Amino acid sequence: MKIYVAAPGQHNWPVIPDDVQDRLLTLIREELNEDKLNISLKRTRKRAAKGVKHPVKQHLAIGLRCVMRYLKQNQCSVVFVCTSLAPIILTKPILLLSQMHSTASARLKNLSPLLTKTFAIPHCSAIGFKSSCQEHPQLKNLVDQVLQILHGCENQPEGSSSFSSSSVTFLPGKIIAPYQNPKRMPAGVQKKKKGKK
Repeated sequence: MKIYVAAPGQHNWPVIPDDVQDRLLTLIREELNEDKLNISLKRTRKRAAKGVKHPVKQHLAIGLRCVMRYLKQNQCSVVFVCTSLAPIILTKPILLLSQMHSTASARLKNLSPLLTKTFAIPHCSAIGFKSSCQEHPQLKNLVDQVLQILHGCENQPEGSSSFSSSSVTFLPGKIIAPYQNPKRMPAGVQKKKKGKK
């Protein structure tokens, strides 16, 4: 965490227009619908039998810590973080790991209320779609549509204005390339060298 505190201005989240954010939220709300998935996503007090995995939740990383864990293992396809998560320094490690592994990531308004309602949990500010989503047809379709919107190549009806690749842009600042190791980046704090007496 020291490197992020020492150099907090090095990394910036992409700027996403409000209409694109609304479209992404609507898409997540529609696809993560219990009626559409035919299974409950809400947390229950009953413990699942050993070895039995939830058919949908096993492909999702729910919560900040869970998202961080799977990002470190390079097992996420898409990551979303709510803009209400404060302080913003908490989101820097997610952004950096996403850039290192070339994982699509974005901050969305009103994501937290949607997630808390969907999963019936007190608080949730981040969600990641694991690479294993490809095994689930509906989740695969959701991830594909999200990536199309983020990359500006969404299929739209004739006569409607399509998004260009400039719809999602990065704020000015130093963006670390995916192949660079954050530990090798200058932290901005120089240690004094001990001189020989």
